[in-house]
Amino acid sequence: VMHVEAGVVEETIEVAKDMRQIGLRVTDCILSTIINGFVKRRGLKPAIRAYDKLVFIGCEPGQVTYASVINVYCRLGRSDRAEAVFSEMIGRGFDKCVVAYGNMISMYGKIRRASEAMKLLAMMKQKGCEPNVLVYNSLLDMNGRLGNSKQAEKMWKEMVRRKVRPDRISYTAIILANNRAGELDRCMELYQEFRETGGKVDKAMAGLMVGVFSKCSRFNELIELLKDMNGTKLKLDRRLYMTVLRSLRDAGLEVHVKWLQSNFTFVEEKT
Repeated sequence: VMHVEAGVVEETIEVAKDMRQIGLRVTDCILSTIINGFVKRRGLKPAIRAYDKLVFIGCEPGQVTYASVINVYCRLGRSDRAEAVFSEMIGRGFDKCVVAYGNMISMYGKIRRASEAMKLLAMMKQKGCEPNVLVYNSLLDMNGRLGNSKQAEKMWKEMVRRKVRPDRISYTAIILANNRAGELDRCMELYQEFRETGGKVDKAMAGLMVGVFSKCSRFNELIELLKDMNGTKLKLDRRLYMTVLRSLRDAGLEVHVKWLQSNFTFVEEKT
C-alpha cells in the first residue's frame, strides 16, 4: 500500500514478487487496489504499466481487476485494448460484471458505435446480468447524441419496465433527446415528472429547460425556473441568456426583461 500511495511501480512489483515467492497470492482485490491506486496517484498510463508488469510476473486478474483495467482503457480512448481485455474477461468466465458492461457500453456510446453498445446490452441480459441506471444513462445519452429519440424512448420504457429508477442524468438525457427531435410537449411531460418525483435542477437540466420553455413560449414556467436558478446561483451561458432575452422581448414582457437584466449576467461558454 505504501508503494502504491507513493506511485512507485518497480517497488510495487517487487513486493508482489516477494508475496508470490513465500506462497502468498496476489488476490483480485489486492490487484485492483494497486491499479486504482496508481490511477489516483500517478495517472492512467502508469496504472496500465503496473498492470502489465504484474500480469507478466504471474498475477491473475479477476472480475474486479478486469473492470478496473477496462475502465482505464476506456478513459484513455483505447477502445481496441478495452475490447481485448473485455474479451479475455468473458473468456475466463467473468461474464456477469455489470461495471465492465457499463464501461464498455459507455465507451461505445461516446464513440457513436451504437450497434456494439446494443449488442452488449443484449449480451448482458442473456447472461443474467441486470442493466443498472448507469448502463441505461449511457444508452440514453448515446441515442440523444445520435438524434435517435425513438430509440431513446424505447430505452426509457425498458428502463421503467425493469423498475430501474431514473436519476437526474437519466431525465436530462431523455429530455435532451426529445428536445433535439422537436418533441417539446414530451420534454415538458418528462420535466414535470422529474420535479414531481423530487428531482433537483442542476446546471445541465436548468440550461436545457430554459431553452425548452423559451421555444414553447411557456413564460410562467421559464420565469419560475429562472427564479430558482437565481436563488441557487446557477448561471446562464451567453447563448441561453440571449435566447431568453429575445423570447421575453418578442412576447412583450418588458418587466421580465428588466428583471432578467438586473438579476442575471451570462458566463462565456468554454471552447
